[in-house]
Amino acid sequence: MIAPADLPAPGTERLRLVLEAKLGLLAVAERLRHQWAAHATAVGLSPGQVQALLTLTPGEAIPMRDLAARLDYDASNLSTLVDRLERRGAVERRPDPADRRVKALVLTAAGERLRADFWHDLVADPAPLGALSEADLQALAAMLRPVTA
Repeated sequence: MIAPADLPAPGTERLRLVLEAKLGLLAVAERLRHQWAAHATAVGLSPGQVQALLTLTPGEAIPMRDLAARLDYDASNLSTLVDRLERRGAVERRPDPADRRVKALVLTAAGERLRADFWHDLVADPAPLGALSEADLQALAAMLRPVTA
């Protein structure tokens, strides 16, 4: 992403560098988002469905409201996403043992396979960071730790 020429430039060299880093990170994030979506599509899922599957832990039931909170989704939007995963056989809705009015989600064996297939393909594909050397990747990972923690 390029800074618009008609807007004021940063007032200091440090702020110029901060802006350059922000814009660079946004560009990389966009490429990573496209890669994520491509791998989701390859296993027949939307990026949101993959995010939900990765948030679920095999063998654990999670109430829908808790999943919605973890994903920062509105519960009504999550229902549509979960409906689609359920039709795929990837998740099951079960009554929550603590409160039978609440529905909890559980990964099925098919859901665990979809989750693993997506993850395997994503991990095996280094793009767009594949052009970096191992030393550069180590340095980048180290630089990102303080800002992602």
